[in-house]
Amino acid sequence: MAGRIYSEEEISTIKLMYINGYSDDEIAKALNRSTIAIKIKRQRLDLAKRFVEKRNWEEWETEYLKENYEKLGISAIMEHLGRSYNSIINKAAKNNTRTKKRCSLDERKKQAAAIQDLADKGYYTSEISKMLKINDTTVYSRRVEFGLTVIDGHDTERYHLKMEKISKIFWAKGRGYKCKMKKR
Repeated sequence: MAGRIYSEEEISTIKLMYINGYSDDEIAKALNRSTIAIKIKRQRLDLAKRFVEKRNWEEWETEYLKENYEKLGISAIMEHLGRSYNSIINKAAKNNTRTKKRCSLDERKKQAAAIQDLADKGYYTSEISKMLKINDTTVYSRRVEFGLTVIDGHDTERYHLKMEKISKIFWAKGRGYKCKMKKR
């Protein structure tokens, strides 16, 4: 179903408001149209979305990334540095900063023992992962691999089952947590 046809006046209003920094929401309210309709019309008029000014990486940020990429994971670094996912990934790739390859069996056994010890003391999965400076997926992976008993206090059962399934698939293929799953 086609919507209302834009008049020349509405088109010029869109261009003018957009150039003056108004958002799609504000333009939509002014013209009594939906935000989606304005966005589509703006794209058809070849009015590109404004880009956020790029911020150069400072030396301390690069050092923080190198030191913590493996330990904390991308989301924690994103929050600390105030940078996007793509920014973190691209900078890590440029600096050859990679996550650690699959741990050796001895390292995994030591990690599993530490996880079980903390779980026996009553710590939740998320707390264990923070204490050991590993991510939740690694905790679940060790749980599946070594049959650990870990308390999942505030984690939902659905998330727990999903993580356990992913971990089983990874270990069945012999790849550990570095394996990438295909999208369905």
